[in-house]
Amino acid sequence: MKNLIPLLISLCIIWSERETLADDMNFETRREILLKHFANLNLPSFAVCLAKFATEHDLDNGVKIFDTLISNPSGDMFFMFQSLMTYLYAKEKMPEWLKQKYRNVWKTYTPFRGDTENHWVMYYVSLYLAAQEWKNQDGTKWFNGKSSSENFKESEEWINKWIEITTTIGQGEFDSPRYLPFFLIPMFMLYEFAEDSLMRLKAQMMLDYLFSDYAVEHLAGCYCGGHSRDYPYDALNPRYAPSSAFAFLYFSDEGFKKTDLNRFGIAVFAAVTSYRLPDIIYHIATDREVPYEHKERKRVRNVIRFGKERNPPVYKYTYVTKDYCIGSLQGGVLQPIQQHSWDITFSDSGDYNTIFSVHPYFSEIEVGMFFPEEMKILPELVDRAHKVYRNPNKWSSSSPYERLFQYKGTLIAMYDFKLMKPVERYRHINIFIPRILDHFEIDTLGWIIGKRGNGYFGMRILGGMLGLEVDSISYSFKVYGDRICLIVESGGKVEFGDFNSFRSALKSCSFEFDSVKFVVRYKSLRGFEMLFEYPEGRFLNGEKYDLNWALFDGNYLKSEVGALIISWRDKKRILNFKNLKIIEE
Repeated sequence: MKNLIPLLISLCIIWSERETLADDMNFETRREILLKHFANLNLPSFAVCLAKFATEHDLDNGVKIFDTLISNPSGDMFFMFQSLMTYLYAKEKMPEWLKQKYRNVWKTYTPFRGDTENHWVMYYVSLYLAAQEWKNQDGTKWFNGKSSSENFKESEEWINKWIEITTTIGQGEFDSPRYLPFFLIPMFMLYEFAEDSLMRLKAQMMLDYLFSDYAVEHLAGCYCGGHSRDYPYDALNPRYAPSSAFAFLYFSDEGFKKTDLNRFGIAVFAAVTSYRLPDIIYHIATDREVPYEHKERKRVRNVIRFGKERNPPVYKYTYVTKDYCIGSLQGGVLQPIQQHSWDITFSDSGDYNTIFSVHPYFSEIEVGMFFPEEMKILPELVDRAHKVYRNPNKWSSSSPYERLFQYKGTLIAMYDFKLMKPVERYRHINIFIPRILDHFEIDTLGWIIGKRGNGYFGMRILGGMLGLEVDSISYSFKVYGDRICLIVESGGKVEFGDFNSFRSALKSCSFEFDSVKFVVRYKSLRGFEMLFEYPEGRFLNGEKYDLNWALFDGNYLKSEVGALIISWRDKKRILNFKNLKIIEE
């Protein structure tokens, strides 16, 4: 798996031109450019191979690449979905010997089922379609010793259960800029190749569902706000996350350059299908004229130790404007290892257009909650796989000592390290602020203030000692202390006019901070009052602010029992999962 993913996602080659791709290109034009780009490459990649077959360009090399890649299979479920989708799409153009060779792979190569939600979706969708392709064969023809019908039945049941769970209590690996493609592509595969018309309809509805979920928190090619899983580089530079390939293809995002095509190989698997994004979802992804609040409820992945609930709820809040987006989770351990609890994302299309904080927490308790292996060795095993798990400078992490409270463009983050156990390490938080700013200062009142494009921010740090390290990409703040509170304000040109007006408005903000009781009362930039009593006491303008809302609650997306209502202006698209119907109004 490790040697397939970088090639699949990056495919980094040198392009001699640096022009920006035209912003007014429609989907079909972008699709054609993407496929032609990869068809003209000669790399050992299923994306390149598939593009050659799709464009009927250099088919001999397409056959050679496919033969090479299946000769020594590796990558488990990542190999399964890439190879099978290429085969199903191109089998009529493949020689008989190659088809027989590939069929034998499903007998001799035993892929790992995986241990995460995206792994299982890829695994079972691939197995479902493979069992459909090679029907009526006994267990001797399959890597797992089960017959075609047994594999098909098991896979069908798992897929149906996953759809039910996702649309009733939410995804566990939710809104991940890194892993969104690995939920989308299996649905593309079912939509394109499933023989069962009902399964194809479910796949279409899930594609609409996942794209809507992405669209409503999308800005300038970035997946904004809180995420279940974010790799460090994706967190620092969100426009380079794999999800941006789908923003380019389906949302017609501006500012992408021809060199960006090199990292969009993952989108080839979408581009060859007949799925077309409904216009209403496109408009939700691109209409930013009026600021809006959006709320979501997801779920914690399966808790197997140290918890009273198997899937506690995750509450998300996102505030989206034309100039910036700020979004957050409620805090706590909601996803191990790679949680991204909050961020500001600016609409500027340059690199490193984000701000966030993280407590670089690790423990055998955290990973032991979710993984069945012996707890004492789990941190070391995770560190081997992800390299930075025990690193005090890491940029993605959950923390049981972090809590967040957001309303519109204002966010309060609180960290109580007095609760840490003696064996636990790192009583500090890391704050990422990019070097690429139009203005940056720390004023006499203690506000850290900056401007990026038409987006503005202010940050006040209460409690702890502040350290600053400046490198080529960031102002990296470290705050050390027992109890730390961050107050974050965001704004933009549309709301505040020029930057100086925003700076002046920050002076009207006031706070009362009690580090003993660990309570902060804050009069915000927009005039409302937030009272945050760590850990769960949230009050807005004197009224208790409960985290208790539906799967989707906003202007564009609302959920009812068994249904998602997608709205834009006077148009509606209803995904009714109870009756398996798509209704347009």
